[in-house]
Amino acid sequence: MEYAKDETWTSKVFEKIKAHKLITTVVVALLLFSTINIIMIYNFMSILQNI
Repeated sequence: MEYAKDETWTSKVFEKIKAHKLITTVVVALLLFSTINIIMIYNFMSILQNI
């Protein structure tokens, strides 16, 4: 597969995402759940401090 010379880096990233859907899904889920976990821990700590 030959790429055009005017291809941007974003189109290369989208091509890699299309080729590796499972790995991309796992990485996105990990980042999402990690962020939610940090937010929930922060909220729980602030609740405990108010008691």
